[in-house]
Amino acid sequence: MMQFFKMLKARRKQLDITQKELADKLYVTRQAVSRWENNLGYPNLDVLIRISEILELSLDELLKGKEEVDVVNKISKDVRSKKMYKRISIIVSTILAALVAFLFLFGYGRYTQNNMIDRFNPFLATKYGYGVLPEKYKVSKVDTFISDNPFGDGEWLRFETGQYAKQDKWVVVAHKGSYVSSVRNISNKEIPPTLRTQVGTEYFKYNKKAMGPRISKKINWLPFNS
Repeated sequence: MMQFFKMLKARRKQLDITQKELADKLYVTRQAVSRWENNLGYPNLDVLIRISEILELSLDELLKGKEEVDVVNKISKDVRSKKMYKRISIIVSTILAALVAFLFLFGYGRYTQNNMIDRFNPFLATKYGYGVLPEKYKVSKVDTFISDNPFGDGEWLRFETGQYAKQDKWVVVAHKGSYVSSVRNISNKEIPPTLRTQVGTEYFKYNKKAMGPRISKKINWLPFNS
């Protein structure tokens, strides 16, 4: 039985087709055809089918012989590898798409201060911050800036507070982003000394024009702690 590379070359010459002409019909380079005819490589399955059509030979005729069994095995292995690669690519793409979607969701939660989204955001850690309340108690829900450290980091938070006295108009707040899990009224003396200046003694209402974003970090839509 004639080997594949010999049959390819003989049949091409029999049909008076040059390597360049065959390569153009197969949409490959002339060098690829030359490699096949010198037994330095094999075409893949779809190209092999196209060769059989152009050279008017059946796949059975092209792939007879011991060496051609190796070709068939190689093609089968390549097909299986491509299928495996495709499955892995789909799995990886799905995981990446899900990760991007979650990051977008949690980023949206941070940007809009959605406390339900922040509550379940795994990238946020619970922080303990301090703030000052209005001197005169009027309503149970307040909106005040909570300082998380002496460097000005923190954010404006809305939360419920019970009735409090003038001397206890400060609060310590446990919060995960905008989600407030615990609030306790305290006196000014209970605020850590390094934070007292930052927290202050007077309550101010939020003013976007004067105070900027409600979250004091450079990129306030990132779904991570500042």
